[in-house]
Amino acid sequence: MAVWCRRVIGAFLQWSRFYRFGIYCIALICVSAYAQEDRWFGFGLSLSGGYYGYEEPRVMSISGAMYGVNGYVSATHHRFRHQLSASYFSGITRYEGSECSIANPPVCTPLRSTSQDSYYTLEYRFGTLVYEDKESFVYAGVGLGFWDLYNSISASSGYDREQSYVYLPVFIHAQYAFSQDISAYGILSYQQLVRGYNTSHFRDIGFDNDLFFTQSRGYGVRLDVGLKRDLCTYGYDGVVVFGLYMQYWSIADSSTDGAYRNGTLYGLYHEPYNSTKAVGLSVGYEF
Repeated sequence: MAVWCRRVIGAFLQWSRFYRFGIYCIALICVSAYAQEDRWFGFGLSLSGGYYGYEEPRVMSISGAMYGVNGYVSATHHRFRHQLSASYFSGITRYEGSECSIANPPVCTPLRSTSQDSYYTLEYRFGTLVYEDKESFVYAGVGLGFWDLYNSISASSGYDREQSYVYLPVFIHAQYAFSQDISAYGILSYQQLVRGYNTSHFRDIGFDNDLFFTQSRGYGVRLDVGLKRDLCTYGYDGVVVFGLYMQYWSIADSSTDGAYRNGTLYGLYHEPYNSTKAVGLSVGYEF
């Protein structure tokens, strides 16, 4: 009974983690912004698309094109800036792995299939201005982020996977103005993993229970670069943004959990070392 309760609670927390995190971040940026005078608010929205790849070396890989939408809201006060950003990506990718029997020892054969994948991100950042010269500037700061991935393999022998990271970003954001209307920007972020949470839906392939894992070691690196074109000379209030993004995650082995079939322990499993890569282009509008 205790094991059943633990798994039900764990599943609920996994489902609700993204929403609770979002509420905390929204409350934090609203309280910080509205407590100050002389606020300046900014908003942005962009569409993105590019390559996505996830790999567990010598175990499996998922890769393909993914497309998404990004948005942010910011509040600037003197030298300080709060920003809350969110994104959603999805796509049909290629899965390459193995299909294994439940015999002892198991017999594995190659498996290739499609996978319907999606991921969400939500990130709060607090930065301080370290350099400013007219339209050029440099911000640096820290924050709190959340990444949530869902894989759904179409093969009958496959199972769904959920993967969530809570992390601390440390970033530097620089912008250089070539003129009053055109500028280039770059944002480099180091993302330190705080905790990873994984669910492997083994019930999908006939086991008694799903598997739950945690990860405590890992990091990510993200780079955003691009050009901005102010439209004020054309009579519009806003900025068009053309960007390139690159994201990389490196996550160490997880904790272990036991898989049961007909009440008998089948084996102990874990999420092995894995890496995630994403690179693509975006076009957006800021105001």
